Amino acid sequence: MLIDVTFTPQDLRRLPLAGSTVVVIDIIRAATTITAALANGCGAVIPTLSVAEARRVAGALAADRPLLGGERGGLHIDGFDFGNSPGDYTAAAVDGRLLVFTTTNGTATINAGRAAGEIVVGALVNLEAVVQHVARAGRPVVFGASGRSRRPVLDDVVTAGLMAKRLAQLMGASAGLTDAARIAVLVAERYESDPLQALRESASGRALVRIGLDADLAFCAARDRFGVVPVLRGDRLVVA
Repeated sequence: MLIDVTFTPQDLRRLPLAGSTVVVIDIIRAATTITAALANGCGAVIPTLSVAEARRVAGALAADRPLLGGERGGLHIDGFDFGNSPGDYTAAAVDGRLLVFTTTNGTATINAGRAAGEIVVGALVNLEAVVQHVARAGRPVVFGASGRSRRPVLDDVVTAGLMAKRLAQLMGASAGLTDAARIAVLVAERYESDPLQALRESASGRALVRIGLDADLAFCAARDRFGVVPVLRGDRLVVA
């Protein structure tokens, strides 16, 4: 099995993705929030690229009473039900509801991977579940980090590296890591015992602290908190 890593959505778009699984990683915070929402009973998450698109989609689904969630610049969007703090997506808030969702980086990475055979969403909070799912699928895999402002960020690279390392362990001799995957693994090993440190040191984590949302970092760093795997089916992310 070929195991690859990309560091930005722009890198992901340049790859031939047909027949591959793409694991979208935006640990601070879209991937974590999507996973939390689905783990807590959300019926589906509909990712959109823009605030305007999110409003249009929600309007078209008005009869289903969808929730609106997401952020711009890390902050809650005016008129939306929720921001991008994963702890807000409790069972009481989202159980049985549709969620229309847009973020600065994560939903763009989902869109960048649409040529893939399968798109799943991965974070530290569902790392083992995602890796087991990918191993069972048996396709070549790309762990697609979202980055920040078109540049790699430490939190996503560490998460991609931890996933690549765990998948290689599961696949044994059949695993073939690209140089990009090997680089991510080497970075990840520095933080494997304390991934929260990577989140705190990353540009994404520091930006979250500046706007007073540093409490989200501990949630995002809680490895294997959930056992669900969000998978894109049509225009919706659902539990695999």
